[in-house]
Amino acid sequence: MTASAPTKIVVTGPFGAGKTTFVSTLSQDPVVSTERAVSDATVAVKTSTTVAMDHGGLHVTPPPGARWEAHRVGLFGTPGQQRFSFMWTMLARDMDGYVVLVDASRSESVAQARDIVAAFADLAPYVPRLVLVSRWADPAGTRAELAAALGTPVQSLMPCDPRDLAEATAALHVLLDGVQTLSGRKKQQTP
Repeated sequence: MTASAPTKIVVTGPFGAGKTTFVSTLSQDPVVSTERAVSDATVAVKTSTTVAMDHGGLHVTPPPGARWEAHRVGLFGTPGQQRFSFMWTMLARDMDGYVVLVDASRSESVAQARDIVAAFADLAPYVPRLVLVSRWADPAGTRAELAAALGTPVQSLMPCDPRDLAEATAALHVLLDGVQTLSGRKKQQTP
């Protein structure tokens, strides 16, 4: 990661998982949002949805011991509904890392997140990712079960309330550690 180029982080997940909230919580810049009123049965979950993307930005200062320097991060939130999935490919282009948000209290969110985890793994198999889980009643007792349901390694799961700045920042720091590790490996392999 260089000081001149912002790190691109994509925030994805199913409808109602907290993507817009995560971007809004972390962003120090005004958030550009494409939220529109819901016009179908999903209104029972929430009244608006992202139809193109959310965009925010922040200057990140590394925690003690981090191997990366302070720099800019651009956050790009995807739509969660399958009918807007064409945006996933566009937003994933040139991303440095991504998070998949999932609401563990809703079985349909977990099922949709599994498909999104698989789609992004196909789009960017070597890009660092975290699966951030909100409303997770028993992280210790259900970690392996939830990882299997999502089709992801246990170590990629992290509890996170997207409304909580400290939790969202901690998750971003973990992801940036992964981005830095991958960046370091690429530099070592370059002749």
